[in-house]
Order: sequence, then C-alpha cells, then structure tokens
Amino acid sequence: MPSIFTAQLSELGEVYQVTNVFLSEAKYVLPNAKFIDLPSDVALKLKNALNIGKSVSIEKKLIDSPFSKDIPIRHFVIEEAKILEQMKSAVRAKVNSRISAYTSLLTAFDMLEFWLITGKLNAMGYPVLDENNKEQTFLEIINTGNEDLITDLERFLEVKDIFDSMMKKYRGLKQYFREIDDCDTEEELKDVVDSNQGWLVN
Repeated sequence: MPSIFTAQLSELGEVYQVTNVFLSEAKYVLPNAKFIDLPSDVALKLKNALNIGKSVSIEKKLIDSPFSKDIPIRHFVIEEAKILEQMKSAVRAKVNSRISAYTSLLTAFDMLEFWLITGKLNAMGYPVLDENNKEQTFLEIINTGNEDLITDLERFLEVKDIFDSMMKKYRGLKQYFREIDDCDTEEELKDVVDSNQGWLVN
C-alpha cells in the first residue's frame, strides 16, 4: 500500500534534517526537493516532535542506501533543537523551497528535447556543445537556410539558457549552504543571510 505521508529533508553535514512532514501529494508541488515516504505511525511521531520544537535528523546512509522501504522510527534522532541549528534549518528550508520553484521552469521533457536536438545536430556535423567553436557552428547552421535546423538551434539555445542559469544558481546554493554551515553564532548567520539577499533572483 503506497505511503500517504512524506517528509521533506534538508542536508546538515553528515545527516539529513527533517524540516516538515505532510501528505504525499505535496511533494509534487516541489518536485526537486528531497523527500522520503513514511509509514503513518512514523510520520505522526515525527510531526508531533516537530510541532513541539524538537529537532529530527537521520543519517544520510539510511536514506541514500536504505535497508528497507519503510524506515523505522528508531533510525531517526529526535532531540531538543539548538537555537542556532534551528535557525540554519529554517534558512535552508526557505532557500530549498525557492530553488525548487525556480527549477520547475525546466521540465524533464525540455531536457529530453535538448539532448535529442543536440544528438541530431552533432550527428550532422554541428557540435553545438563545443564551447571553443560554438559561434562558428551556430553560424554554419544559420547559413544552411534550413528552417528545421534553424528551429532546432533556436530551441537548443532557449533550453540551454535556462539550464545555464539554473546551474549558476545551484552553484550559488552550494556556496550559500557552506557559508551557513560555517556560522558559529546567530550574528554570523544573520550576516550571511543579509549578504545573500536577492541572489536567487539575480
């Protein structure tokens, strides 16, 4: 029987921290966030712990290489949340939510189409992913006057622009999280958050 509950996870060093527990349908709203399905009894215990301000975490290896599909409650560490770690978790969760919404701009169909077009053009002698000669390659395609090839090139460039922008933001995300992890005080965390205001939309 499919699980009706799921937990959203946020990376925290060697563990994943559980940031929320909700009905499984919600994970389709944020398809790029990390989730795990939970048995009902485990989900309710974790939700109750989060509701009273507890910190819930689990070793990464138990998620990335699970021994069973239904992860038992004993694998989760439930403890009093440290204020600083709680603040870090809240920042990560907010950024993950914004990143997930942003990455939804590029669908799996877009990526499939991108690689099909890339393969087609490459097979015809147009290596569009060769950064050293891309301008010359693009010009050669345009000069063919072939409308189908030109349309393929336009679509390739459209998807590549979105993908390049996403990768730039992903690299920024990883750096931002490293800065968060390095904070030893609430003041340092506030400075990091303030200095990164707006980076997701730049």
